[in-house]
Amino acid sequence: MDMWEHPRPPAGTITIEREGPDRRVLCLRGDVDTAVATHFTTTQRRERVVVDAIDAGGVTFMSSSALALLVKTVEASTAAGRHPVLRATSHPVDRALRMSGIEYLFTRPEPGPPPPST
Repeated sequence: MDMWEHPRPPAGTITIEREGPDRRVLCLRGDVDTAVATHFTTTQRRERVVVDAIDAGGVTFMSSSALALLVKTVEASTAAGRHPVLRATSHPVDRALRMSGIEYLFTRPEPGPPPPST
């Protein structure tokens, strides 16, 4: 059997999840490589992706194409009057944002109150 006959499924996913009637969350999981980012962009056609939050806590690898997708999503969301929050990240995402010098583009959630002392 030729390995090109049955390409392996993507190791990562990008989806838009709904939280309540008005909130949309861009969720990224696994290895978000160029193929995964391109597939997501293609399925969205020419529609701009507008979200209220980004959850990248389950990402194990992030390509430059996926970083570009995040930047475009934040730009589109801001232009639509939303204030997207990068509410969860993994070490690979934090590292990619820091190394690319675009960490400042992403609003993080405000830290919650400290837990009560016992």
